[in-house]
Amino acid sequence: MGDEVRSSLASGVLSLTIHRPEQRNALDREVLKGLREAIQQAAGNRGIRVIALTGAGDKVFCAGADLKSSSSEDEAAGAFSRSDYRALLSEILRCPKPTVALARGHVLAGGMGILLACDLALACDDIHFSTPEINVGMFPMMVLALLYRHVGRKKAAEMLFLGERVPAETALKLGLINHIYPRAQFDAKANEFVGKLAEKSGCILSLGKKAMGHVEDPDLLKDLEYLESALAQVMSTADGKEGMRAFLEKRNPVWKDE
Repeated sequence: MGDEVRSSLASGVLSLTIHRPEQRNALDREVLKGLREAIQQAAGNRGIRVIALTGAGDKVFCAGADLKSSSSEDEAAGAFSRSDYRALLSEILRCPKPTVALARGHVLAGGMGILLACDLALACDDIHFSTPEINVGMFPMMVLALLYRHVGRKKAAEMLFLGERVPAETALKLGLINHIYPRAQFDAKANEFVGKLAEKSGCILSLGKKAMGHVEDPDLLKDLEYLESALAQVMSTADGKEGMRAFLEKRNPVWKDE
């Protein structure tokens, strides 16, 4: 595991931190690889009862894909991979250990996918949540599958089509997260919450999560595969390429509607 994903284990809780604060904890190939490997290894470790995922610092939990790496065709150079992102969401969903997202900072774009894939989510009360891809000629295809299953069609469509920010209090009411806490109390409250979960039987938690996944939606992983190909279509359009260029060049995009 590289330095971009840091881990620690204490009292049955494996803490995984995306450590790219200067890049708003954006996802590149190394981050995706590090998170996937850590979750895979944790699955068979009986000393781990709970996995907590977070981002370094207090500003951004995760800003989604690193668009600079997304614009690169050289995967060896660290380019963001759609298939690796889908695989990460699948790893989180299928992991036999309960997963908890700890959002001390804003949750954006693909970061929403990670948070929604987790079984539980806690957040500071002064952050916001958004899927702003539409503003740069993209569409949060794989996040779409999870967002629809959390908030329903109408609200999901609003978030996906407009890309506007949702305050933490509203996110709580929508069911995107379980609890919000004042920033000064967040670490203590989050540790207490995760600690309660880690006190349960690891075996029973695992069997329960497997049953929940079977009853909830056995087609979710298939939907993610389809949406990965749909994202590839979006990225191949003229507007998708223009949106990416405009973002990197820090200017307003000029849409061609093609």
